[in-house]
Amino acid sequence: MKINHKEKYVWVLSFILTFCMMSAVVFAGDLSNSSERKGASIKWNGHSCFTITSEKGIKIVTDPFGDGIGYKVQDLYAQIVSVSHDHFDHNYLEAVKSNFTAIRERGKFKVEGIKIKGTKTYHDTEGGSQRGENTVYTYKIDGVNVCHLGDLGHELTKEQVESIEKVDILMIPVGGLYTIDGETAAKVVNQLNPKVVIPMHYKTEVLSPDFGELSIVDSFIENIDGWKVVKEDIFTFNKSEIAKSKEKRIVILNFDK
Repeated sequence: MKINHKEKYVWVLSFILTFCMMSAVVFAGDLSNSSERKGASIKWNGHSCFTITSEKGIKIVTDPFGDGIGYKVQDLYAQIVSVSHDHFDHNYLEAVKSNFTAIRERGKFKVEGIKIKGTKTYHDTEGGSQRGENTVYTYKIDGVNVCHLGDLGHELTKEQVESIEKVDILMIPVGGLYTIDGETAAKVVNQLNPKVVIPMHYKTEVLSPDFGELSIVDSFIENIDGWKVVKEDIFTFNKSEIAKSKEKRIVILNFDK
């Protein structure tokens, strides 16, 4: 059977288009897989509880909470769990359903290749006499310094800032009442000078009224000038992007309701 020039042209064009489409799909798949392989992530479970996942898949859960504050108590999985202080809304280890190492002390640790440091602070402005002590934890994750302030209740001292050292990503309570409020949180941000701030421990639509009247996150944002505010389901990061970024960001994370 003879194929005229027009039919031959249509056949060649169809082949080229099909090849290009298949290549694009393969490239997109490779790009997607590459994104999954590269970079760490932070997911907010609500309140002060986050799941931080390294590039290699090592998971850290911070301050898991129990029933009674309004957030859904999830089944969590991690190799490391840190507890900033022993209050029920921060120390519910039963929520973590995997084998893990619990970090509840001050000092320096290395677990699953991740360096962790705990710095002593307080849950109030009276040296802990009202609500006790609090531990600030910093984690070295894929070359990025991530800091979780727990239920910090005061501005940091010079010695505490020096102990915490460099911070790239800061998870900070902003709701007041039991912790620092938005105004003081802004001062602590200036003390630690991170590139990314993730607010926590503030009033949301699911926080139980019985827990107390915390402020909304806007009371913190209005005290911060010159920062870009973005909303994300999951915040992803890597050392290169953090190092190159000239922009300071407040990342408002969504949580599973």
